[in-house]
Amino acid sequence: MSLEEEKKVRMTGLSTLTGLVLLVAAASTALPQDDYPKVETSPAFMYIRTPLSFEGHDVSLNCAGGGGTFAYNITSVIGLAADLGGCKFFSNAITVAGVSLGKITDGTNFTFLFGPRLTYRHGRFHPFGEFNAGGDRVSLTCQSSALTCTNATNGATFTKTVFAFTAGGGADIQLSRKFALRLVQAEYLYTRFGNDCPFAVCSRDNNQNSFRLKSGIVIGWGGSASK
Repeated sequence: MSLEEEKKVRMTGLSTLTGLVLLVAAASTALPQDDYPKVETSPAFMYIRTPLSFEGHDVSLNCAGGGGTFAYNITSVIGLAADLGGCKFFSNAITVAGVSLGKITDGTNFTFLFGPRLTYRHGRFHPFGEFNAGGDRVSLTCQSSALTCTNATNGATFTKTVFAFTAGGGADIQLSRKFALRLVQAEYLYTRFGNDCPFAVCSRDNNQNSFRLKSGIVIGWGGSASK
């Protein structure tokens, strides 16, 4: 990339950042500052899909469960959120060359994440974006004798806690002053479990790039939401 091209890229990035800052500032001043809950709790369904590959074959680990979010709103736009969730792996069977290897793994996944959130409160529709960082703890047991991992590890369970972060957003629909429906919360989930897992299904990808989906209800506490 030439010096001129680098300068253009930097100017474009600066312009975009400036636009986002101005948008947040405008939203903060345009909305009534007391027309939002100070605290929000959100019990929700959670689904995580992690694409992996080994021996030249693509595999996806599916995990379903639930969790909750605790958010403190500093202003009507800016908030801080703590996100906890747990799920159980399911439907992790694989077929290679027409031969079923059966269910490859069993186990659970638990995420604990924290970070800032930006919400635009316009009428009953409240879209938001957020970035969270924290950890992910996975507990896996190999189930496939065809991959010889059950014998290789004597049926042992692999457990590890690693760094994780999410980036994404969603949208709420306000039902009343106290309750809202979280239509969707879709996020990119990054984890780094490394290559030390003894199971073939999890030892081929140093980093994992997953998709996380959540949906549930939102309960507001304090502020106008409690009236």
